[in-house]
Amino acid sequence: MKQNRISVMLIPVLVTITAILYAAKGNKFTTVRGVVTQASAQVIGTDIEFIDEKFDLDAKRKSVISLVERGIEFFNKNDLVTVSNSFSHTKEFIKGELYLFLIDTKGTVFAHGQEPSLLWQNRYNSRDGLGALYIQQMIKKAQNGGGWMTYEWRGAMKVVYAKLVNKAGKDYVIGTGYYPHSKADIAVGLVKGAVALFDRVVGEGRPVEEAFSTLSYPLSKRFLIGDLYLYALDFNGVMMAQGDRPGLIGKNAWLSKDPTGKFVNQEIIKKLKETDEGIWIEYTSKNTLKRAYAEKVADKEGNSYFIACGYYPNAGRQEAKNLVGRGYQFMKAHGKSQAAKEFTSKRINTFRYGDLFLFVYDMKGLCIAHGGNEEFVGNNQWDLKDEDGHYFIREFIEKAKTGSGWVNSKVNNSFEASYVEGIDLGIDRFVIGCGLFPVSKSETMTLLVKSATSNLKHHSQEEVFRAFVERDGPFVRGDLFVFAFDETGICYAYGDDFNLIWRNLLDRKDDNGKPFIKIMINTVKRGPSKVRYQLNGAPVVAYVEQVENDGKKFAIGSSFYQ
Repeated sequence: MKQNRISVMLIPVLVTITAILYAAKGNKFTTVRGVVTQASAQVIGTDIEFIDEKFDLDAKRKSVISLVERGIEFFNKNDLVTVSNSFSHTKEFIKGELYLFLIDTKGTVFAHGQEPSLLWQNRYNSRDGLGALYIQQMIKKAQNGGGWMTYEWRGAMKVVYAKLVNKAGKDYVIGTGYYPHSKADIAVGLVKGAVALFDRVVGEGRPVEEAFSTLSYPLSKRFLIGDLYLYALDFNGVMMAQGDRPGLIGKNAWLSKDPTGKFVNQEIIKKLKETDEGIWIEYTSKNTLKRAYAEKVADKEGNSYFIACGYYPNAGRQEAKNLVGRGYQFMKAHGKSQAAKEFTSKRINTFRYGDLFLFVYDMKGLCIAHGGNEEFVGNNQWDLKDEDGHYFIREFIEKAKTGSGWVNSKVNNSFEASYVEGIDLGIDRFVIGCGLFPVSKSETMTLLVKSATSNLKHHSQEEVFRAFVERDGPFVRGDLFVFAFDETGICYAYGDDFNLIWRNLLDRKDDNGKPFIKIMINTVKRGPSKVRYQLNGAPVVAYVEQVENDGKKFAIGSSFYQ
């Protein structure tokens, strides 16, 4: 768990509601527009934690492969002009948020179904948000038989499927991609970004320690997303970088093993010696399963290292509530001092479950225990703000006054959801809680809407709407962005599509003639709502909340293709 992790308030990011789904713009392969074909609405209730809507990764990957294969078939039967026009300017090769792109092996863009402004641009040396040469990686993947690759774009990891094709003796790459919003893909993206940094440092003749220090430096947060961090070892087992516990740097971890006796680092090194590709490994850590992705790198002297990132797939909301429940009973039975020791010490895993840990505050904001950072203990954090400027410790306390519940916040470039309960010890009352970084499309969509509405409650319309429409800004996460409508249907924000701002979209119809904007605006008056519709041949789900600012009510929402 990241040492400086505390609960924190979310950053906005929004998804489409009707027609536009952003995948990535500018430097990247990006957006899609369309018209809805079906709409339905459901009031969910004010206490909703998140919209538990399935995003079927297997089905999405099949759709990606199918679209690429259809594009290849079309490419083989038609001339380059016809292909490039069809990919770029028709909807024939658009499926939901998916679109096709066509580049040559030198990086020149011939077709792009989402961003025509990229046509004829050479993207060969373009880097993703973490510094990786993603176009070069994409071309290499296609040349090696084709397949999947991951890179960072617009604050999220994008997964692309690319294949090599040939016309008139010249090679091209056809591909498309999607944003899974999963921890596994974030781990891969972080490692690939770190490998790119390492290669650049070595290529420029600088010492490898410079790259490793960047991976470990806690203030930069470049390679820190939520509770995910990087670590690196040389092939002798010496720790070269550690984004969570930098005190381990320089120590030898060759003999480190999990509770089952598996020598984890030795197995990683063994696997990497047998391949030039990245590898996955599974082992037990902090009472549950951990999965780690690793790639190897080498300096100019031929010394080998690996860079890795791991996550806990089973650490979810129910596990967080269970951990708080166990901690509550322990604190009741053993008192504040013993609980503070058990909850805070990183040498004790009794009250840890993967990256989940416990924290305790008194009702004035004094930190009593903190399993993520023992330096917080003894400090009053009443005035501590999250990355959105919210006093999240105060929100813990207010929530605990009424019993228990979830508090949303933003920390380490990611959303965090913390479950808190009030606990009485004699005449004293405390807050005990556990935070987690949920990474799924449905949770990210829900939390970004809640973050957006919270911001609009506390700031001016001009300030918030400016943030909503900022390209690659704080309210964008891959293909998720925010939209805002007033009660009359006037659009105030729709991601970074400025063409829709100030337009009245109340009577905009879907393909079945239903006014889906009107349905959304009317439904949300009764409470947070879920709206379904069909766009570009794929189902879409939107989450919407109503918020009032300066006497005016707005419907704020986000959506994604299922």
